[in-house]
Amino acid sequence: MRKLTDNKQLITNNKRYRLSFISYRSRAGFTIVELIVAMGVFLIAITLAIGVFVQALKTQRIVNYLMSVNSNASIALEGLARELRTGYAFSLSELDPPPPNPCLNPQFDRISFKNSNSKLVTYDIENGVLARQECDSAGCAGAEPFMAITASNILVSRLCFTKTQPTSNDPWRISIFLTVGSPNPDLATNVLNLETTVSSRILPQDVQ
Repeated sequence: MRKLTDNKQLITNNKRYRLSFISYRSRAGFTIVELIVAMGVFLIAITLAIGVFVQALKTQRIVNYLMSVNSNASIALEGLARELRTGYAFSLSELDPPPPNPCLNPQFDRISFKNSNSKLVTYDIENGVLARQECDSAGCAGAEPFMAITASNILVSRLCFTKTQPTSNDPWRISIFLTVGSPNPDLATNVLNLETTVSSRILPQDVQ
């Protein structure tokens, strides 16, 4: 009988020890190794999240800039095309000195023509922008200098023209090739290529 009582007491003491040990472990918290591992995992997760966030911001910045470039270049190109539709006596020529990205044969860097007011109009690249000059019928002596029609934060790296006219009585058809980008070296590889073809509404026999 005494032995059974001793066994019960031993079991009771073991239970109390285990409960005391669990309670001590609960109060003790994390070990140094556990804290270091947890901090390492947290830092890795934060680093990855920051990298993804920064890349998303950079991509959004490039997209917004390209949208701005496309909008400005499209407006300038539409203005040029509108004036070409009512022009006549088109003449293409090369720039001297040639631009950094010269046109390929049979393309030319500069176009001159008479507009609807019989003024001599010229378009070409001036210091990385699409520029326009208008002269009176007497010539360009004393005329206003070329005026930029694209924004200063847009780099026009290539402007080319081609002219087709199957016969002397057919309307002029002018094709325009425009490459625009950013003057910022970090965005130099992000460029837009625009192209359009315009037919003049004035026939050659109408101006003879």
